[in-house]
Amino acid sequence: MEYFELPLSSSDVISGRYSIPSRDPRSLQNRPLIVCIPGGSYGARYFDVEGTQSVLELSTCLNIPVIALDRPGYGASTPAPNIENAPTYAQAQGRYFNSTILPALWQAFATRAEASSMVLLSHSIGAMIATISAGCYTGLENYPLAGIITSGIGSELVEGPKNHMIHLLSGDDDLIHFEAVAKDAIMLQLPHMKLAPPEMRQFTEQLNEPVPSGELRDINTTWLNYWKQYSTKVTVPLLHGLSEFDGLWTCSSTALEAYKAAFPRSPKVACERIPMAPHCIELSFQSHAWYMKCFAFAVECTVSQSLQSASQACEG
Repeated sequence: MEYFELPLSSSDVISGRYSIPSRDPRSLQNRPLIVCIPGGSYGARYFDVEGTQSVLELSTCLNIPVIALDRPGYGASTPAPNIENAPTYAQAQGRYFNSTILPALWQAFATRAEASSMVLLSHSIGAMIATISAGCYTGLENYPLAGIITSGIGSELVEGPKNHMIHLLSGDDDLIHFEAVAKDAIMLQLPHMKLAPPEMRQFTEQLNEPVPSGELRDINTTWLNYWKQYSTKVTVPLLHGLSEFDGLWTCSSTALEAYKAAFPRSPKVACERIPMAPHCIELSFQSHAWYMKCFAFAVECTVSQSLQSASQACEG
């Protein structure tokens, strides 16, 4: 994938990577622009690791454009403005995505990508941000949101890891660095389970970025107290995948049902347990299967939105 930096204002920038395959005349008439939002401690490269764990392979094969972002505070992306005035760190970032980042991406890439609409593909803390952004979306913003995909997030945290994360926040550091061996164990279940290629461990430090303490505190202490303020306002289709062996979130039938019920205004909510997968599905043996589901869902959302718009235009 190719690197980019996009100015958002005189002082703010969003960086990331993109893949925009040339459009085959025989391919989709309405194709989505998929925007990937990574979780804590990961930048855009999370979605572009060598091998089948990269989203690039399917982007190229299916002629579907993809953008992977460095969230604000990661890579060259500047922190979200007015964080100190928002109720929480994530709410500041999610609102900023909806008001500024996603419209700017659409303006910069939509024509070149020949895309009809945008679908968010988000993981973990990135899924928290995407949910807030989609919950703020009214349809009047300068980008057409057609769907949202979330993974590595749920309705109930696992107590042990949650308490460990809270312990990491006991100091005054603004940035938290995850130790590689411990990170492999919780994110990939390596080495004690064979859910991800062993060679993924060589990328751990390459992908490892400091986590802003604000987002780590938010996801572990406050998010589940207010998330339904946003999930209940999401009006686009949702695809949700939670790994069978997610070390951070409870993957029970009850937890999945609770997650699904939190999106009552979404016209379609598909929640499923991803078997034999760790927290970081996208880095696991299940990454290819998961990405294929995501791409199919994104196409479905884009085609549906286009047909609905055409139908409403005819009725008008």
